[in-house]
Amino acid sequence: MKQSEVTIGDVSVKPVALEDYRIAARASLPTDVFGYIDSGAADEITCHSNRRDLDALSLYPLCLRDVSTLNLSMQLLGRSFPVPLGFSPTAFHRLVHPEGEVATARAAKTAGIPMIVSAMSSISLEEVAAKSANDNLWMQTYIFRDRELTRHLIERAERAGYKAIVLTVGCPVPGRRDRNLRNRFRLPAEVTAANFERGGDVDFNNPIHSIIGAELDPSVTWRDAAWLQGITSLPLIAKGVMNARDVAHALEIQLAGIMVSNHGGRQLDTTASTIRALPEIARAVAGRIPLLIDSGFRRGTDVLKALALGADGVFLGRPVMWALACDGERGVAAAVDLVVEELRVAMQLAGCAGIADARREAHDLLVRDDRR
Repeated sequence: MKQSEVTIGDVSVKPVALEDYRIAARASLPTDVFGYIDSGAADEITCHSNRRDLDALSLYPLCLRDVSTLNLSMQLLGRSFPVPLGFSPTAFHRLVHPEGEVATARAAKTAGIPMIVSAMSSISLEEVAAKSANDNLWMQTYIFRDRELTRHLIERAERAGYKAIVLTVGCPVPGRRDRNLRNRFRLPAEVTAANFERGGDVDFNNPIHSIIGAELDPSVTWRDAAWLQGITSLPLIAKGVMNARDVAHALEIQLAGIMVSNHGGRQLDTTASTIRALPEIARAVAGRIPLLIDSGFRRGTDVLKALALGADGVFLGRPVMWALACDGERGVAAAVDLVVEELRVAMQLAGCAGIADARREAHDLLVRDDRR
């Protein structure tokens, strides 16, 4: 694929890192829109912790290992993907590009990686599937207060050919985002949650309150997750597990996978970083089901660290939106290429020919330095 270009100031440049897309997106998007994408909850401590704790993991490379051939494939839900990456669910892609989730899904198809389409997508889940022709789409949902609406969303995803359901857990209520409140963020008239009806209420904290039927239910428990498991033939993955004690519940109801996620720091501030939570959760899972992770991953070295500590795949959220804002489908595909190339180089320089090598050598390969 031809390398994407972004405009920073009056200069067009070829991004060499995901941060370049962020800089360009910040310059081109309205302040409130960029703030909606970029912001975390409250003081955004968790957002910073996600990065700080990844940076605090130092690599101790292994020398003179044969890394001439790399195996970076990811096995998930009976399918093989060429690289251990995917797209986390992010809402309202048409905020940053007119083709919205369709462009993102096409880029995921080009990369050969799974994309989790948010229930709050700005293009209907059926249209995303049909227009992108991507057969590796998963649908994210909550268990809404309206259970029949929840059931209907699942049935729509099944009919549209989605391959999995990703249930967001750990969000019984929306988090408070100070930046949204300060910016008085609201969805533009031309952007809405296409899978729902638009209501007349405005809540600057979170646009979910302006959507009819999308009421979160603080009474939801693991019994409700088991109910959801029972109404679909699709594999069910729980996204938002941050405490190893919850692994037993996930295994008991036979979930198809777990995603370690603090939702990019957008829900409960001062929550631990996902890379810090990962090792204990990985020990509890013990390889019995796939273990995924997101929140704060920006570099190929970040991906290597997560794989070494037990993740089977790393999913990207905000960087997808930055790249989409800059150059649509082409920008997102190019951003993935950047991360893949960084991961290849990182694996080779670390002396790891594959994910199994990184995991086996993790004790000697990674050391945490909390002084950073």
